[in-house]
Formats: sequence, C-alpha cells, structure tokens
Amino acid sequence: MTCFGNNKKSYLTTVLLIVFLIAFSSVAFSSTFKKYFPAPTFSLKTIEGDYFNLEDQREKQKLLILYFYSQDNYDSLAGVKNLVEYFEDYIIQEKYEVFLVNTQEKLQEKDIELMKVYLSDNKIPFPIILDNQKKVSELYNIDTLPTAIFLDNNLVVKRVYPGLISNQQTLMFQYVSYFLASEKKEIPKKETKEKEEVAEEPNVCTCIKKLSF
Repeated sequence: MTCFGNNKKSYLTTVLLIVFLIAFSSVAFSSTFKKYFPAPTFSLKTIEGDYFNLEDQREKQKLLILYFYSQDNYDSLAGVKNLVEYFEDYIIQEKYEVFLVNTQEKLQEKDIELMKVYLSDNKIPFPIILDNQKKVSELYNIDTLPTAIFLDNNLVVKRVYPGLISNQQTLMFQYVSYFLASEKKEIPKKETKEKEEVAEEPNVCTCIKKLSF
C-alpha cells in the first residue's frame, strides 16, 4: 500500500510538473512583447525603399521607441504629434531613436507619397517603416493604436504603452525624461519693448482758458 501511495504521489508530481512547464512555455511565448522580455526581431521596408532590421539597432542607443500607428487613425496622428512636440521641447542627454511603424494594409505608391508629404509638412523627424501585412503587429500582439514599445540598448522591452489615454501618456513621457535624462528647454523671455513716449495732447478747455482775456 505504501509503495502504491508513493507511486501515486510521484505520478501526480510528474503530471503537475508537465502542466507547469507547458503553462510557463505558453506564457513566455505570449509575453515576448511585454516588459523585460527580449523583443522579437524583424526586418521591414521603409518608405524610402531601404530595409530596417531591428537587430542592427542593438547597443546603438539608450532607448529605442517602436511607435505602431496608422495614417488613417486620429489617435495615432495625435500621438505622433505629441512625440514630436516632446522631443522639440526637451534637451535630451542620452542617445535615442524613434521609428514609426505604419500598420496600414494594401498600401499603394500614392499612399507612400502622401506619407512623405505628411512627414515634410509636419516636420516629423522620425523614419517610417511599413508593416502593411501586419506580421510585426501580430508578432508584438498589437491590438490598439497607437502603441509605443520601449526597448533598451540590448533590445529588451522596458515599457509598453497602448492607446492614447492622457494619464498613460503622462507616465510615458515621464519615463522618457527619466530614461534619457531629459530637461525641459527654458523658454526665453520676450524682451519688453520700451514704451515710446507719446506726447500728451493738449486739453482743449485748458487752451481756451489760456487764450481768454
């Protein structure tokens, strides 16, 4: 009886161990885009016709931001504008890169030309890479636009910010400031112009009194 009990315990332990390993493997696989996991590598074409390979960015900057967006999504464009304004308004101490990952499907040449115009007209300094088959979006489990994914110099995921919720945006930019040792630029005070002395017009009544005899 004792032998049977020990075998039963051993069997249960083995089953539990197998279940644990399967569960852990599935969690690890589905969490590759989450914090502290290595970012899945990929290669995509840019709007300039070159190829962007994530692995080439290893150890090149303190922070790399992959910003998943769509040109026909209002929140996405608002989020890109917020990014541009932040990097214009702050002095950045550490090296960084921002890549806009466009997720629009069935892109035509005219759509790409419109993207170039959009970059130029809005003075957006970030390059656009094309995920028009959404393979990378699926790899990173992107289901909300925009989504910002922060990678460190070893391409490990540090933060994930889905959507454009105001308090989350605040936290995102606070983290950027902390990670890149950013400081807000001082806005130069406008020099106050000296007021020109305006000759006081003579009072008509006073003049009449002075001229009266």
